[in-house]
Amino acid sequence: MDTEELLETLQAADLSYYQANAYVTLLELGTASATEVAQASDVPDARIYDVLRDLDDFGYVELYEQETFQARATDPETIVSGLTDRADALESAAAEIEERYERPTLDTQTVSIVKRFDTVLEAARTFVRDADTQVHATLTRDQFAALRGDLVDARDRGVTVNVTVLARDGDEPLENADFEGAVSAAHRISRPAPFVLTSDLRRTAFAPNPAAVEDYGLILRNRSFTYVFFWHFLLFTWLPSPAVYEADAAGPQRYADIRQFLLENRDRIRGDDPLRVEIEGRETESDRSVTVSGEVVSAEHLSEVDRGDDRAPSVMALTGTASMVVDDGEKRWTVGGWGATYEDVEADRIRVTGTAAVNEAEPAE
Repeated sequence: MDTEELLETLQAADLSYYQANAYVTLLELGTASATEVAQASDVPDARIYDVLRDLDDFGYVELYEQETFQARATDPETIVSGLTDRADALESAAAEIEERYERPTLDTQTVSIVKRFDTVLEAARTFVRDADTQVHATLTRDQFAALRGDLVDARDRGVTVNVTVLARDGDEPLENADFEGAVSAAHRISRPAPFVLTSDLRRTAFAPNPAAVEDYGLILRNRSFTYVFFWHFLLFTWLPSPAVYEADAAGPQRYADIRQFLLENRDRIRGDDPLRVEIEGRETESDRSVTVSGEVVSAEHLSEVDRGDDRAPSVMALTGTASMVVDDGEKRWTVGGWGATYEDVEADRIRVTGTAAVNEAEPAE
């Protein structure tokens, strides 16, 4: 490194131009008077004393008086250690900048386009940890294994977890033991599909299937976009694929979408024992939060999917109005899903708490 480069580096380390000049000059002279330092450097005579005093304060030089005002460079060990620490910090900052460029901050962006699948998978892990109602995911066996611990934690919190596992060539089918404790239900398909994970119909992590030319991923904290990905999951990978695992019912089921609730509980709603639910949402007229607990007495969506058999409904049967009426014992509430306008309540969360017959048989706490 030549003298000019050394001067520039010292200035990058927070010395002024005059301070760097005076210090490098003293490194070469050893000990010198203030006048000699000024003559051998670019520091004006009128500034030399202030410059040397500043360097003394910083620990770069030592000042003393004999017949004249003298200065000498201090032992460079402390200075070198400080510069080395600063270099390490700058190197770490450079690496962090590259990392953050690849991984946009999730908390401050509604929609992020990222370049690496690891970033998408980390976002999915965060979304599972944040879920309190429902998680839907289409994923490979390896991706399921990567998320399994977080899915177990979600199930322990009472979150409903539905997954469709992509069966690739050579994959051994997952056993019940792999799913137990981690999912509510699992389906299996044998064709390529994108990685999709939605959480509470509010957050989405997405990456195209491995055969796609594009190499990117999407991380969404947006309910409108998430609804699109939820329907992709439901129509293209969940309903058309066979079930391979269903957990024993233990505790209330939770739903973030009224259509899925009506679809999966149509037989129970048609049964002799009215189904009991708890609805958390907002009153459409006042926009206030409300919780409604009671019996489902009717559901408009059922007439469209009820064909008198157990076959899955068609795509067209899943469209249109989806609403129900819940009787809390004092009032009958009409309940709709996301964007409800004419119903009394827009449901954010639906919890199945049992049937009337079961609840009446349970002893009071």
